[in-house]
Amino acid sequence: MKAVEVQSDGSVSVVEREVPTVGEGEALLRPTAAGICGSDLLDWYVRLKTGTVIGHEIAGEILQVGRGVTGFTPGDRVVPHHHAPCLVCELCLAGRYVHCEAWRSSRLDPGGMAEYVRIPADNLARDTLKIPERLSDEEAAWTEPLATVVKAFARARFAAGQSILIIGLGSAGQLAVRLARARGASRIAGADRVRFRLEMADRGGAEELVDVRSAQPRGSFDVVFVCPGKSDVIQQAASRVAPGGTLLLFTMAPPNEKLTLSSYELYFREVSLVPSYSCGPGDTREALELLDSGRVRVADLITHRFPIARAAEAFERARDPEGSVKVMVTFAAS
Repeated sequence: MKAVEVQSDGSVSVVEREVPTVGEGEALLRPTAAGICGSDLLDWYVRLKTGTVIGHEIAGEILQVGRGVTGFTPGDRVVPHHHAPCLVCELCLAGRYVHCEAWRSSRLDPGGMAEYVRIPADNLARDTLKIPERLSDEEAAWTEPLATVVKAFARARFAAGQSILIIGLGSAGQLAVRLARARGASRIAGADRVRFRLEMADRGGAEELVDVRSAQPRGSFDVVFVCPGKSDVIQQAASRVAPGGTLLLFTMAPPNEKLTLSSYELYFREVSLVPSYSCGPGDTREALELLDSGRVRVADLITHRFPIARAAEAFERARDPEGSVKVMVTFAAS
């Protein structure tokens, strides 16, 4: 089978892999759509995965289930999460799923961008969801990325009537605009340097748009959602947080990236500094419901589609923000 493997220089190539064998409690998935995540485009981060199959924003059809599987049958359309918590450790009971050892060690086999994927028993039982009939597979593939934004909003304690500034209008930023609108934000502003993405945010519900090549956001906001994991962007963003507000850090930064903020300002303005990493089972369920209900629409955010045989080209296109938001890798029916 074809799979998309990370090379030592951070690029990807299509390789041949063996079809995974399904064991007890497991399922074999035939992916139909796989989104390219912004983290898949961070060279320093992707190089850490050299030799592995990339991809985690996937939807597909179950082809086979192992002995003992209940609740799933061949033909079911599903979205599996690539990590699954144990649900019983102290961290899970506190809702801190991403720090659970089981969550961190679990993974899809060999990875999401492959013609066949084994869903391990824990992933299948604890964080794999059936796709509602009204949703297409491509729309359902947004479940995981939307879930990460759902979690981020929860960590920031975002509530109806609050204002939000979203810096960086790639796919996560676009989702943040739409979720803020669905959650009843009083004011939604978006900032980016790419005109196409600013226009997309306008259509998605942002009332204020800032092209950072020539201007900076004005005023202050209850929540400032920062997509780029860059210290200079974060430092500038901190000045736009209202007293008592939250600076929300959405994307990881390289290990050597250092952030300098004024402790004096953070203290006397009571600004909360909140990072948010990935998501848990409750977030994925909420995200799928938001998609199914139409409260967050995503179909128009898909700007390009490439078959798996052209995955390298797909990644190159995704690296160019001009004219693109979400690039999907697709799979031919077998």
